[in-house]
Amino acid sequence: MTEGKELDSAVFQRGNFGQICIADKIRRSSTDQAGGCSLVSASQDQKSKELFEFGPFLVDPEKETVVRAGEPVSLTPKTFQILLVLIRNSREVVTKDDLMKTVWPDTFVEEANLSRNIFMLRRALGETAQDHRYIVTVPGRGYRLAENVRLVPDQELTIVAASRTRARVEVKGTKPWRWIWAVAVALALAAGLVWWLHAWHAGHQSTGPATAGRRMMLAVLPFQNLSNDPAQEYFSDGLTEETITDLGELSPEKLGVIARTSAMAYKHTDKTIAEIGRELGADYVLEGSIRREGGTARVSAQLIRVNDQTHLWAHSYEREVAGLLALQNELGTAIAQQVQIKLEPERGTRLIRMHVTNAESYEAYLQGLYFLNKRTREDENKSVEFFEQSTQKDPGFAPAYAGLANAYLALSIFSPGHFCPLAASAATRALELDDDLAEAHAALGAEKADFEFDWQGADRELKRAIELNPNSAVSYFFLSGYYLNPLGNSELAIAETKKALELDPLSPIFNAYLGLDYFYARQYDKALIQYRKTIELFPDFHITHYWLAWLYSQRGQYPDAITEITKARLLEGSDRAKWAAANKIALTNAYAAEGPTGFWKQIQEANQKTGRNFGEFDIPQVYARLGEKDLALQWLGRDYEARTPFTTYMNVDPAYDLIRPDPRFESLAKRIGLGR
Repeated sequence: MTEGKELDSAVFQRGNFGQICIADKIRRSSTDQAGGCSLVSASQDQKSKELFEFGPFLVDPEKETVVRAGEPVSLTPKTFQILLVLIRNSREVVTKDDLMKTVWPDTFVEEANLSRNIFMLRRALGETAQDHRYIVTVPGRGYRLAENVRLVPDQELTIVAASRTRARVEVKGTKPWRWIWAVAVALALAAGLVWWLHAWHAGHQSTGPATAGRRMMLAVLPFQNLSNDPAQEYFSDGLTEETITDLGELSPEKLGVIARTSAMAYKHTDKTIAEIGRELGADYVLEGSIRREGGTARVSAQLIRVNDQTHLWAHSYEREVAGLLALQNELGTAIAQQVQIKLEPERGTRLIRMHVTNAESYEAYLQGLYFLNKRTREDENKSVEFFEQSTQKDPGFAPAYAGLANAYLALSIFSPGHFCPLAASAATRALELDDDLAEAHAALGAEKADFEFDWQGADRELKRAIELNPNSAVSYFFLSGYYLNPLGNSELAIAETKKALELDPLSPIFNAYLGLDYFYARQYDKALIQYRKTIELFPDFHITHYWLAWLYSQRGQYPDAITEITKARLLEGSDRAKWAAANKIALTNAYAAEGPTGFWKQIQEANQKTGRNFGEFDIPQVYARLGEKDLALQWLGRDYEARTPFTTYMNVDPAYDLIRPDPRFESLAKRIGLGR
């Protein structure tokens, strides 16, 4: 070990991308005109013949193994590739975009997939949420390996190769006009699978994992694209999404289907079925693939029981690609005849009517969903563009209007007065075209509660959404967050959020929001447990750190609150990260000088300098904490007029406990419809 060389500046050559490559040791994947180099993928043909050492770990790039104290460390191929990229760029920041492009070349993946793999890597290396010794998150940018790395000649050591559990899959795409056929196949898969599950369980209830009184839970893994065009990854994603939606609507009283957010986290995963089922709480997993060859396309699917990995059902669909609209109607009719479960006639009709659409419109719709699910402001704006394209190409396609409504609803955080009326208009149009569209009812219900303060209308729309699709995780979330919590129904709100989490266990916002449910219910110990669990799963999700700061301040743990609000600002990036460290010092000094009063004064000073920001302590909250009743009520009145986010929580937010008895507070609550 003493003969190994530490990787210092003499071993590396800095490139124009701000990254590093090991000179003369690793083949450069590309070189720019100035002689710089790009990140080197762990999957390149020519690999280092030497071993890397950092901390207690030995890494063999050729054998793709990691050993600690003589024992192999279990890593999936993707987590190993991420680790190798960080090693080869030791102590330098590797951006999230560069990691995704390097580890998943020519493939569309969502940032949640990277976050999940980073979490798995940290866990394998023995890190905890409180101690990121090896892999450091650089807020707003990416990750870096904090340890020094040494090169050790491979003849000195022998590393036991770790087994790999799943094969890699080459990806390929399709042409836009094949979307309609994919939807038809999704419907056929959904119908056949639900019929099979129902019939199989009827005769095998004693051997299946589902227990009496509990719905079966099914996870639909992202369909693998086995064709030859990675630019059309939307096709396999679209087939996955449609299969999830259709399975969720066919027999919701018998079958719960894991939501898209959690399912897509396993795209290109190397995890076993047992691991996936355990993490998602699924009894069954559906795997599928699609391949285009010449004038035909073939979709294959198989159903696997999680507890013993038994393959219970499999089917393949092969069709000519001509006449796809006619084929869709044909398969839709076959579904109604084939599914031997009780469906309302209207629902069977809806499945056919909803999906017959212009192929280009449907492609734009799927792209809108893709960007909306990324959940950044920039991507939400992109989703609006694609949903609008979809409605222009097919003005009668109701799901596109529902998607547009949800995109506007997401953007309403930044400008409620502008985006909420747009959301209501789009949702209303969707329901004019299809009154059985659960997503549109849910969006309209959220808008009625948060913007119109129409609580009866919100109750009606949200419950109708759940009635139409009991597998809609977002509908339970909207019912909890937009309706039940503001009205003070804390226990019911907690129950509904838990239903959302059952269907979408890997949703960062659902996990964080359960902690907020407990916070509003004054169950602070449970809130703390839930926030810590969420941070363990999603350490980079800044909202959780903001809400944990709320909890710590409520409990009088101001140094901890300062730590969490600083973490949140750093993770949020943009301009807030630039002054987060200096502001932490100012907060610490203010608290040391004046106690809680100094803390709140400094928070308010920061608000005045940087403007209001979703997630941070808000202006009326801080004035209320300082006992400034007039200013707190004045700002609450402004928020009422502007429909500022979180205004509807005024009756349950403990920040307002000191001013709640004031008659002016009660009067404002009654105007919002929250009067006791």
